[in-house]
Amino acid sequence: MSFEKCGCTHYYKIVRHNVTECAACGHHHYLFAGTIFQDNKLPLYKLLLGLFLFFVNNKGISAIEMRSQLNVNYKTALLLCRKCRILMKESNDRHKLDSLFYESDTAYIGAKSKEPGHRGMGTTKQPFLAILSTGQENNYPHYLKMFPIPIDASVHIKPAFLESVVLSKDRVLNTDGKTTYNCLKEDLTVINQPIDYKDINHRLHWLNIVIGNVQNHIIGIYHGAAKRDLPLFLAEQEYRFNHRSTGAGMMRKIRKYLSLSFPCPRKAIIEALRADVPQFRPACV
Repeated sequence: MSFEKCGCTHYYKIVRHNVTECAACGHHHYLFAGTIFQDNKLPLYKLLLGLFLFFVNNKGISAIEMRSQLNVNYKTALLLCRKCRILMKESNDRHKLDSLFYESDTAYIGAKSKEPGHRGMGTTKQPFLAILSTGQENNYPHYLKMFPIPIDASVHIKPAFLESVVLSKDRVLNTDGKTTYNCLKEDLTVINQPIDYKDINHRLHWLNIVIGNVQNHIIGIYHGAAKRDLPLFLAEQEYRFNHRSTGAGMMRKIRKYLSLSFPCPRKAIIEALRADVPQFRPACV
């Protein structure tokens, strides 16, 4: 490490304030300056512990649990969790699914409507699109992509595939017979037939398991999520599935994510969520 001010490579650590001081000129350099945790007030050990707890948990950790583990107030724990999810989402967005076999379906999350007439495609639950890449047809699940969508329609499904999936006619997409996937027949070999979900070996077996786990984690750990927060919760679950085998290398990944991140204060995060902004970087620079 060298200081921009004088080029000196010798410094002292002031751990309590997350600061290093140049041994030559006394200039203070903040460890997280220019990152998503710029102006962070947490002690260094609490911030690092919070990052570790959030990223290594297989299912997720709520802000209430984070508050208890770090002994901080709820707003601080919530902001830390949101920033971790933004880091996860930025990592997700850098990668595309690339496989010879894909599975896709639209799922729903949220409480059942108490109003009459809301069933099936008319449900008031929030729909989201899930795409799974596999090593073989109906076998060896690899990576996952998920997107909240306004309604289950071709106009929302095709852009999601174009953005996140490597497409070609030699690649197979298995779906459950919905006509909304017919828009992809020029880009993929689409096997679009009704599925008997009672058959344990049906064509969307692994995707069905993954979607069930995602729904259970969001409902069971977080007791649901507001619609404005759902993109980040889905990004979190997508990241956890795709990095399920990372193990001891997780902290190195976190260091990389921090180095690529941008300052993102609480106000900017709230504005991005309210505006339903798909990318956080423009709103947080």
